[in-house]
Amino acid sequence: MNPKWLLPIGLILGLALLGLAGATKPLQRIQFWLDQRDSPHTAAASALAPIIDCANRIDRDTRLAFYRMRSTEPEAPDHDQFGDSSEPEPRVIQAAVCSQLYTLKLERQQPGSQLVGLASVYAYRLHRFTSVADRVTPTQAERLSLSGRQAVVLPVTESLRQELVQEGDDYLRVSTQLRQQLEEQDLNIRPAQLALLESRFGRDLHWHVLNYMIIARHAVNALEQGMHDARLTPQAVASQAAALQQAADAGKAYLRTHPTEHLDEEARHLWYTITPAADAYLAALGTLHQDWLHHAAPQQLSDDYYLVTRRYDALLSYYNRPARNAF
Repeated sequence: MNPKWLLPIGLILGLALLGLAGATKPLQRIQFWLDQRDSPHTAAASALAPIIDCANRIDRDTRLAFYRMRSTEPEAPDHDQFGDSSEPEPRVIQAAVCSQLYTLKLERQQPGSQLVGLASVYAYRLHRFTSVADRVTPTQAERLSLSGRQAVVLPVTESLRQELVQEGDDYLRVSTQLRQQLEEQDLNIRPAQLALLESRFGRDLHWHVLNYMIIARHAVNALEQGMHDARLTPQAVASQAAALQQAADAGKAYLRTHPTEHLDEEARHLWYTITPAADAYLAALGTLHQDWLHHAAPQQLSDDYYLVTRRYDALLSYYNRPARNAF
């Protein structure tokens, strides 16, 4: 481990022991003070982190499961498209990851934040939806996997089906609102974090990893906005792919020009973990661009676009767990 991380990690581990003793609110105050001492951007990111963790680890798979439940022709998911399948089942960790306590730091930092109320409503709607899903019989529950990793066939009573659909629709509505607000606030913080990293450590591998993930997010956002506005062009797709390729090449060049022993082990592991998913994401962008240039059928372009978004989801999935565990 790079020695520059020993002090903050030691402080975090020590504070975690206090948390086990039940000192939740005092712990939050101490962590908030430490974050503010580092920088306002660190404090803002730290306050959002528990809510983002909930959305990353629980929301994606729950949404996928509900989409398949509503589908008339359920399909078996492709793990390669949908990301890291080695995470615990969302239902196993839901109570810990998406508890009502996950807004405490944000409440202290931004008492009037609309996101605090929205995150609380989200946790409530998630609990309502999964509680109804738990009423499916054991035989049916084997097929109604809220992990998003199994095809969903739902042979349940009509009244239970209607209740699931109603609770699921309510859940999706607040989930979409939460994801939009989280993304907006998160993307506002990331450039400042990137600049802070560069000012302290230069453009090291941590910088390249974060820079790549920011550009990857901007690429999928640009495509989604272009599709929504009906203004997406092959040139726009090519531009996003080129920016992504440049960020990937810069990270690979850094690895080639710096001896392995001088690299932070966690950052190096994270880079190599996301590389296959990053390459697949870039390849999906390239396929969309080429098919568009060759006047592919609208359905083919729609399938290509869908694959781009799924490849981004997979990239984010492979990034999240090692990033969460290491940093």
